[in-house]
Amino acid sequence: MDKKERWELTWTLTVIVLFAFVIVSTFPLDFVVGGVPSVISELNGVPSQKIIQTHITSYQYLFKINESGAILSNELGMPFYYNLIVAHPGEFLNISMTSADVTSNFYFADYADKVVTDQIVPGLVEYDVLPVPNITGAYAFLGGEYNGPWYSYQTGLLISLPYSGYFTSGNISKYISQTQIAYTSALKGDPYNPPIVQYTSVSNPTVILVGDQYGVFNKTIPGPTIVVNHGSTVTLSMYMPLPNDERNYLYNYSASGTPYPVTDIKIGVYAIWWNGTITLVSEQPIHYNTYQTFSFNSTAPAYVYGIITPVYYNYNPSNLSGTYGSLIGFDKGYIMGAWGVILVEGN
Repeated sequence: MDKKERWELTWTLTVIVLFAFVIVSTFPLDFVVGGVPSVISELNGVPSQKIIQTHITSYQYLFKINESGAILSNELGMPFYYNLIVAHPGEFLNISMTSADVTSNFYFADYADKVVTDQIVPGLVEYDVLPVPNITGAYAFLGGEYNGPWYSYQTGLLISLPYSGYFTSGNISKYISQTQIAYTSALKGDPYNPPIVQYTSVSNPTVILVGDQYGVFNKTIPGPTIVVNHGSTVTLSMYMPLPNDERNYLYNYSASGTPYPVTDIKIGVYAIWWNGTITLVSEQPIHYNTYQTFSFNSTAPAYVYGIITPVYYNYNPSNLSGTYGSLIGFDKGYIMGAWGVILVEGN
């Protein structure tokens, strides 16, 4: 063996030893939420009660959120949230992310603090730490990776909720100013930041939400973020036209390839409480081509409205995606589009 070969062998063995050292030293942490050292160091000195353990499972068109810690993990009795993360200012989300099927992405932009973007790859675990925005409000996150025709529907909201009481008028003003940064510069023209609509000058407002041929309210995903006064009687009127073509995920196909509008779903209003639980206010089976009205007294700090459970979509006209060998390809998955939140302003 000549001198050159000895140096090459020495260098190769050195790299192998260093690689083995890294694997051994980080192995115990790789199975902890937020466990990689470069991420978990951000939580040094943070009290455990301020850390929300958050796991995000990415499906082709959907985020499924599990939370544990100061925020309870309970949406109407289910052990997970769909598309919602609920937390308080000063807390940190210790996030782990996995994919159930295809490559995806988690993108969150708090322009007053931190922008997070993480690839979510099947078979791997991604980690990150996200400070909860100090300005309370509803902040959009989304899947920034194209993974099929409905990828733009893979959105969600991080709701930064007051520890107690309601959103203050001063905070709402800061929240609107913060959101304007995305509207006018960073994400100009991007539909992922829902418009904020204030009804605080009206004692008992009527809010009208109109769906379109794409199955979304007021042409935005999520739907508009609505602000109302504490104690007001809110009337929410939601309209969804009858879906009649493939532009709408509510237009589905049977196993034999026959198209039909999805009817076995419910639409409603649900209260979000300070500890993160979500309780039913009122819901109805969906009825197309008619306004469905819900009235409630705004006593919770926030509400979520619309179709809050995922709708399974399967593109299969004339059974060409099924029995006949996928002549036109496959497109199926759980989708959410017609939903949004209400924030309650009080003293």
